[in-house]
Amino acid sequence: MASLTRAVGRGAEKPLKREVLLVQQLLNRHRPASLPRIAEDGGQGDETYTAIEEFQRRVMKLKTPDGRVDPDGKTWQALNQPPAVVTTPTPPTTPPPAAQPTGAMRISAAARALLRKLENLFLFTYDDQTGEATQVWVKGATIGYGHLIAKAEWDLYKGGITEAGANALLDKDLQPFEAAVNSTITARLGQNQFDALVILTFNIGAANLARSSVAKMVNDPTAKTMYKNLEAAWKSWNKSQGKVMLGLERRRQCEWNVYSLGKYEKNW
Repeated sequence: MASLTRAVGRGAEKPLKREVLLVQQLLNRHRPASLPRIAEDGGQGDETYTAIEEFQRRVMKLKTPDGRVDPDGKTWQALNQPPAVVTTPTPPTTPPPAAQPTGAMRISAAARALLRKLENLFLFTYDDQTGEATQVWVKGATIGYGHLIAKAEWDLYKGGITEAGANALLDKDLQPFEAAVNSTITARLGQNQFDALVILTFNIGAANLARSSVAKMVNDPTAKTMYKNLEAAWKSWNKSQGKVMLGLERRRQCEWNVYSLGKYEKNW
């Protein structure tokens, strides 16, 4: 999952190229048709600074824009909101009244929209292990919304992907994770519960879901595990290489809000 770890823009010291690229992509998503798109090359300069200032004036209504995007700052948060020209259906805020038997459930439109926000969009290839752009295939080569590129696919994606192509690729990538939840979970689920489990599985993998305490406790609320409840079991998936990661903690809370409250929001 991509995120901003260093400032980008005016006065930013040694920004990461892939994070500059992400900011450039987000700026272009918000630019109206009357304005030319800026270069998406991962190199910050006057064009990027000016585009950030334009966004701050037009979208954020700032009188004194600073041309800078800070991690968790207001400009970063605004960039991650849907463009004003795009209308999206209001996601449900309460769980559906009736649960459904698993077996043929599909992820909802609201969950797909949330997953796109959680994964972030990359139109060019990068190494998921380092977060840096890559022009050659490596084991962690990734594109779009977290699509891990197989070596045999490299020629297809090495030149980049369109946003429409990334959305279509995400739809295809989701199918085995929907199937994994349908086959692993035997309990009846509300749509929001199914959605949350698919989003979790997309991140941790189908094999991990199958052997997890989460699956055991969803299927049998009386099951004995090392966790005091399902929420604790869910949120235990907060580590990468043995280290607790803030980004994973936030994602697990977001998923739990979908599962327990039907709340489809990325709130950071």
